[in-house]
Amino acid sequence: MSERILVLLSGGIDSAVALWLVRREIPASKVYTLTIDYHRRSRGEDECAARLAAKAGVSSHLKISLPFLKDLEDQPGEAAVSYRDIGFPPVFIPVRNLVFYSCAAHVAFSINADKIVVGHNGEDAGRFPDVGTDFIKRFNELLRESLPGYKLTLEAPLLSHSKRDVARLALTLGVPLEDTWSCWGPGTIHCGRCEGCQSRRNVFRELGVEDPTTYERINIA
Repeated sequence: MSERILVLLSGGIDSAVALWLVRREIPASKVYTLTIDYHRRSRGEDECAARLAAKAGVSSHLKISLPFLKDLEDQPGEAAVSYRDIGFPPVFIPVRNLVFYSCAAHVAFSINADKIVVGHNGEDAGRFPDVGTDFIKRFNELLRESLPGYKLTLEAPLLSHSKRDVARLALTLGVPLEDTWSCWGPGTIHCGRCEGCQSRRNVFRELGVEDPTTYERINIA
């Protein structure tokens, strides 16, 4: 493993598992986490990310804000195409991960890290255009061009895993799942109604383990 690693930590199950995988391989003093704050993040997600970083004992938990993403969405006019019409989920933000990965690369360079780890799973790769193996390969090519003489790579160790596989791995690694976040809502308690909450409940049910999550309301439809 690398000498120093930056984990992009959202507070969700996937990024938590990625963090615990890294911590299994190298000392906490060599691990840094980065949370990117933007207008669609909830307080609950931020709080979970901070708790996960603390429990993992990382050297430093960093946070940067990107308010310009909301400024871009607030521009007048209509999008050329509806994201839902072409199959993207409602949480889709155009080129989001290109922006996030670039921010992570800047931070990684500033702390002298030589690896960035992200927690996307295989199902994400099937739904978002800026997640899969080919995209990450091309981003690493951009890194080599952008930072000549500096060895920095981005890895997504969970791309071959389904959501259920990732949750099963979380149990094996001892990830504190009660400190992870899946809700697409803005609050500090899982709403229980959105796609993220329903997917979370389904995964725990499929694994036959107790769901540690408190929900405002359970959508049984």
